Amino acid sequence: MVMLQDMTEVEFDLYRLIFINEYASDLADSRKYSIEEAQERAAKVIDAVSLQSADKPENRFFSILRSDTEKPVIGYLWIEITKKSAWILDFWLLPDWRMRGFGRAALEEMEVTLARMGVNEVGLRVAPNNPAAKALYEKVGFRITGFNMHRALS
Repeated sequence: MVMLQDMTEVEFDLYRLIFINEYASDLADSRKYSIEEAQERAAKVIDAVSLQSADKPENRFFSILRSDTEKPVIGYLWIEITKKSAWILDFWLLPDWRMRGFGRAALEEMEVTLARMGVNEVGLRVAPNNPAAKALYEKVGFRITGFNMHRALS
């Protein structure tokens, strides 16, 4: 149903734009940044890594594919791997593919891929204004282990 494939440079360039817009929206909503400041911050985050980032924990960028469609890329997954643990930095599906089982299938495929790499645990952060994502993560076995909190200093 779904497979993961390392992103090509062309896919990464498109993903970068999507990431900046999506993450900026999250930052503007959750941290009350102006959209301009949020976009700058989001760009700095993704520009700090690349498809080949040797001096940092391993960043893996995957395209999520459905092989039986004309446009097989249905989403993207960005994972940071450090020894035997992984952190999902971003997981995004095209809107037409949401709420149809593809997110779950992608996360299950990610688990298989990570296990082959020797990873034995994976974590993530979910935005508080995204109950659909939280429900999906809980369905595939994630559990809440704490809360991220933020306070601006004057």
